[in-house]
Amino acid sequence: MLKKKKVGKGVFKLLTGVVVGGAIGSILGLTLAPQDGKKTRKAIRDKSLDMFLKGKTQLRKDHEMGTVKRAVIKVLTPKKKSAVVDKKVKK
Repeated sequence: MLKKKKVGKGVFKLLTGVVVGGAIGSILGLTLAPQDGKKTRKAIRDKSLDMFLKGKTQLRKDHEMGTVKRAVIKVLTPKKKSAVVDKKVKK
């Protein structure tokens, strides 16, 4: 008969690995940082703001482009004639 694996054991190992890896990464990050915390926080804040503004600008451009595309498609799409108009033309 096959043995069933215990799910809890695998999850425990995974969580232990994540916690230990996070602790080691944090310690290495703090000890090997090229500049002090104040400069690093300012750099992160500035870069985040820059990326936010670029994303906001891009979303606005995409929205405007979508509006233009819809208008162009509406103008270029041939309009269907109604059945009433077709009957009048044939007579």
